[in-house]
Amino acid sequence: MAGDNYVDPALAARILSAAQGDPGNLSERERSVIQLVALGYSNKEIPSRLSLGIKTIETYRTRATDKLELHSRAAIVRFAHSNGWPIEPPVQANR
Repeated sequence: MAGDNYVDPALAARILSAAQGDPGNLSERERSVIQLVALGYSNKEIPSRLSLGIKTIETYRTRATDKLELHSRAAIVRFAHSNGWPIEPPVQANR
């Protein structure tokens, strides 16, 4: 009425959930891979952390990013942050 757009709250919730993706539709492995990507690990580092091959990691990452419609590492980090996932790797003690 004041020149602003109005969206019904029920519709707004559906639009926002679709835009943010639903982490509930990820498999456990897809979620693990995406969490590690959000933490800053590369595709080459993730296989040793999950005891999987690099091709398998790439497949899980592709499936997860397709499901969530995330097209960059920055989008993955934003998604992780908005869903309350940790986005900083744990501090490792010097050895």
